[in-house]
Amino acid sequence: MLARAYPAPLSGAPERVGDGVWKVTGGGFPSNAYICATETPGEAFIVDPGLDPLRIDRAAQGLSLTPRQVFCTHGHFDHIGGASHFQQAYGAPVFLHPADLKTMKTSNFLLMVLKLEQRIVLPEVTPVDPGATSQGGQPLRYLPVPGHTPGSCFIRFGRQMFTGDSLYAKGVGLSDLPGENHGLLRKSLLALWDQIPGDTLIHPGHGPSARFEEIATGNRALLAFLGEVAS
Repeated sequence: MLARAYPAPLSGAPERVGDGVWKVTGGGFPSNAYICATETPGEAFIVDPGLDPLRIDRAAQGLSLTPRQVFCTHGHFDHIGGASHFQQAYGAPVFLHPADLKTMKTSNFLLMVLKLEQRIVLPEVTPVDPGATSQGGQPLRYLPVPGHTPGSCFIRFGRQMFTGDSLYAKGVGLSDLPGENHGLLRKSLLALWDQIPGDTLIHPGHGPSARFEEIATGNRALLAFLGEVAS
């Protein structure tokens, strides 16, 4: 969770960042949430709703899209904090890797430790089936990337991928939060490194989106972390 390392103007208007994908950044601990249009006209799913679900909801309404599912890359509060809003307002199921249920349940404790006043309502979670080619009726595939949290995942959506705090366009998402294992994160990223097509558009939990080929050659901090170049 390095939201404060990537200050960005907070606007009610979503930013189009890919084919049928819009980004909304906001919350007391700013993070990227994504609104993704589905093949069903007028419907969408949400990826990583953070601490400002009303901003995300207004953005979806402005796009004439109704959220039908919520998919989370991991269980930290700035990625799952708004999920219960969409569950209550639209009956949207919330999908999360089962290894991150414990992480999710520590959300309000972490908010308190970080001296943030906001508290969240935890959603009812549908555990994902890692490796399945669809989730909740959507053509998504969860790829486990344990390290940042035990259940962190990439979410593949065609030629786009939502990477949470496991892969950024710039820098490396390292912290010392409970459950984070830097060595395991390095191992997880290296295991998938050669399987990601270079033209895949990466949408991280904080900061800008970028093509994977740009990240794989230009993110020197990440390459140093992976042992590809000297620190």
